[in-house]
Amino acid sequence: MNNIVNKNPELVIGLGDYSYRDKANCWFEKIAPLDDKMKIAIGNHDDETSSLLEQYMSHFNLTKQSYSFDYQNVHFTVISTELLGNDSEGIEQYEFVNADLASAASDPNIDWIVVYYHKGVYTSPFTTSPNGERVHTASIALRDIYHPIFKKYDVDLVLQAHNHNYERSFPIIYNNANSSVPIITDAHTNNYFNPEGQIFITVGTGGAASYYFLIKESYMVTQYTRHGFLNIDVKDNGQTFNATFYSNNEGIKDQFSITKNVSNSADGEEIP
Repeated sequence: MNNIVNKNPELVIGLGDYSYRDKANCWFEKIAPLDDKMKIAIGNHDDETSSLLEQYMSHFNLTKQSYSFDYQNVHFTVISTELLGNDSEGIEQYEFVNADLASAASDPNIDWIVVYYHKGVYTSPFTTSPNGERVHTASIALRDIYHPIFKKYDVDLVLQAHNHNYERSFPIIYNNANSSVPIITDAHTNNYFNPEGQIFITVGTGGAASYYFLIKESYMVTQYTRHGFLNIDVKDNGQTFNATFYSNNEGIKDQFSITKNVSNSADGEEIP
């Protein structure tokens, strides 16, 4: 919390699973310095009881678990990974997300579209402890429902959590033949210019014990297994995302940028 506060952020994104207790009071006390800047997604530990879910919804003045908002030239679409399937809530959320992204994609005042939610749709295999058993918790249903929509409406960045680690993908698009192996559209590792597809980032590093990666999937750029947070600055008159992952104790562990409406140099090398 202190490290985030020291960056003086204008907006703070919460990706779910804020407390493992039956009430949210302790977590609300912890985030008090950032409370009025925070926009949250609901995680699986946040709706374990109706009273706990109501605490989060009421505190952040939410009437729906899926919603959207604009911050300057950036549009944010928030999805609840707890509302999937063919029931009325799952259908309602799908229809909302589809219409919301279509609207954002056609808005001349919006240059960036960011989607965020809790359970991840792409992840490398990991263990819950150094000697733990192998687990893999990518939400295939969520991936197959929503990633094609992200491509259709040119979503730029997708933030996810659930796994207690940090991981960033290359820009990728949905693979209709095998959705577990997305298609890499840009193999550069740090700087991207008008990339096709979406960069997916897991930022599950807010406090609980870390999960340890077993391997790195081919479509992933980098991984990290300790606590920290991702900071994004919008630069160059709103045309560049500069992103930095700050570890609590080890400094900067990842950096990348996305720039729109620029050209690469003639030989295809990245522009510094």
